[in-house]
Formats: sequence, structure tokens, C-alpha cells
Amino acid sequence: MLDQTGGIVVGQPVHLRVDVLFPGSMPRPPRVRVGDAPGAQVLRFETQGVTLSADIGGQPYVGQQFEFVVFPRRQGSIDIPPAEVTLLDAAGNAAGTARGDAQRITVTAPPGIDASGPVIAADEVDATQRWEPNPEQARLKPGGALVRIVRRTAEGVPAMGMADLAFTAPEGVRIYRDPPRSEDRMNRGVVTGSRIDRVTYVFEKAGSYDLPAVVQPWWDLDGAQARMVTLAGTHVAVTQPGVAAGPRSAPARLWPYGLGTGIVVCLVLIWFGRRGRSRRWQERRAAYQASEAAARAALCRVAPGGDASLTYRALSTWLGRLPVPVRSAVRADARFAALAGDLERSLFGEGGGWSDDRGRDLRRVVKEAYRAARQAPERAPPAALPPLNPTGSAAGAAQNGLT
Repeated sequence: MLDQTGGIVVGQPVHLRVDVLFPGSMPRPPRVRVGDAPGAQVLRFETQGVTLSADIGGQPYVGQQFEFVVFPRRQGSIDIPPAEVTLLDAAGNAAGTARGDAQRITVTAPPGIDASGPVIAADEVDATQRWEPNPEQARLKPGGALVRIVRRTAEGVPAMGMADLAFTAPEGVRIYRDPPRSEDRMNRGVVTGSRIDRVTYVFEKAGSYDLPAVVQPWWDLDGAQARMVTLAGTHVAVTQPGVAAGPRSAPARLWPYGLGTGIVVCLVLIWFGRRGRSRRWQERRAAYQASEAAARAALCRVAPGGDASLTYRALSTWLGRLPVPVRSAVRADARFAALAGDLERSLFGEGGGWSDDRGRDLRRVVKEAYRAARQAPERAPPAALPPLNPTGSAAGAAQNGLT
């Protein structure tokens, strides 16, 4: 059931609660997922289900309530698919399935806000930024880089409920974005989302550049009005390294002048070679950091440590970077599905546990399942078990790559 179906604006979190009840007793908490809703983002919100009890027709029932959050990204009617429930026996094996009812919400654009952009609807939103190095003190040369770090926080909205900001740059500047980082906090059932975006600007040639401001519009749910936070841009001057080579006054011999000129030419050639290598190295480094291989390596480093939250975030990032056929094949691997289920229950359910041994198993299975999926992605069957519920952290919302 939804906490509301009308009077909703783009970006506003809508809570969807799924109750699963069993007559008499519940052998094991079930797994619950809600599929993709075109035009909206559906995230798992709470860390675990809430225990329920009820009397229906004179018979006692027990079960759990699971909470999701729907973030509409466009106006109009949005259909939310039925909840899919996997029932488990006492040993944790799948024992059956059930489905809930489809839901529909009606969404409008917040007055005074362009709903095609990254809208947040909350009671309070803040955004800050910092630059590395300080643009006012930096002495940048062609091939140099400037990093912009933006942090957004919002009450009641997890990090994964915040849409991407629009970072742009003038001609002659390349932009490389790191995967966003989440630092959500949960206090008495209320989440305060915090998303950190790190963007690198690489300057290809000398010149004067104005890096644009970044604007985060948001709808004040409490005050029912449009607001925005503007993060100022900056001016950057990129200078060509100077070459000092002055001739001597009327020397009797020309060979010292020729020698000096030759040295200068060699130094210039060496500098250009180093600049080219530096720029190529920065581009390759940025491309690698945003690649599937980097995400897989990070997952393999984190998993053996046994930290369920860090492992989940690393797994989310890796799955999100896989091509769809490869991701489907990996999720269809029975060993991967079992370990993913254990990881999910350790964060969102009851009876689950995670350890460094399970983390080492996951590292091994990830490598083997990925290798097999790359060899025959077209033969990968659809996932038999529901995927992990997304979370930005152990106490927050999930990342989309797992859905």
C-alpha cells in the first residue's frame, strides 16, 4: 500500500509498504522485491522488515512489513508493478512465490521548477562544494586537472534518490566523473541522505576558462515552494610553460648560439613528450576508474574483509557497470544468487549472516561467474531469484545496478 497516491510532485519520496502474513507461524522471513517502474525509481528503504501480527477471520497471522520508496522522475500517471515475494522454508530454501497488487500514482511538476532536471522534494536540502587544488592559487599547465567535489544532503531522501547533477565545461576541457558515493544516516527511522559527486576537469590546452555554476533545484514540501541551491563556478587560467632562449650580443663565434638553441629545442621536445604522456596517463586513469574492471577489482578487495555494507556498495557499483546480457548471466549463476541472498539478508532481513569467509567465497564466485558470462552472455538465462534490494549504505537506500 502507498502512503499517498495524489498530490505528489516530481522527486517526492512516496512510501510503499508491503505486508506479508502467514497463518499461524512464519518459518523464515521472505524475500520481497518491487520491479522497475517506468518513470520512477524504486528503492528499498528500511534495513529490515517490521514484524506484524493480525487476526483475520478469527485466525492469528504473523509476518513482516517491508518498506520501499518510490521517487517519480516525470509527471503524469506512473504504474508501480506488483511486489514479488519469494517464500522460504525453515532451511532458507525457496518454497513458493506470491504477488501483491499493482499500484498507480499521479505526479505533477513542482511549480516554478524545471522537472526535466535533477529535482529533489524534501523538507530540507543543502549542497556544498570544494575544489582541489584551490583555483585561485593553482598554476595549471596544459594537461593539468582540477577536481570539484560536491556534497548534497536531504532529509527523508536517501543518496540514491538524488538524480545526477549536470556538470558541463567549455571546449578544450574534458570532464571525468567518479561513481557517486553515499553516506546516508538513519535516526529513528528517518534517513538523511548524503551524496558526494567527484568531477575532474582536465585542461587540454592553454587558455582562459570559465567553469559553470551547478544548480540544485528542490521543492520545499513543508513550505510548498520552489527553492534552489547554487554552487558557484570558477575561472581558470591555463598557461603555456615559458621558454627562455635569448641570443648573445654579436658573438665572434656562432657555435655557442647554435648549441644553446639545440638545447632549448631538446628541452621543448622533452616537455611536449612529457605533457602528452601526462595527459594520456590522466585520461587512461580516469577511464579506468569509471570502468567495470576497476569496480570488479574494488569488489574483490573489499569482499574478503567481511564488511557487509562496504561489500554491498562495491557489488552495486560493479553490477551497474556490466552490460545487460553479462549482468543477467551473472545474476543467474546459482552460486552468486545464494551469496547475494545471504548478503541481502544480513543487511535487510533476519537470519542472515555475513563473514570474511563468505566474502572470500563471493570474490571467487564473482571472478568465475563473470568469466563464464563473458564467454556466453547470449545463453545466460533470466535471473531465477529476485535481485538484491538496492541500498546506498547499510542503513539507507539501495543502488540501481542491483535491480
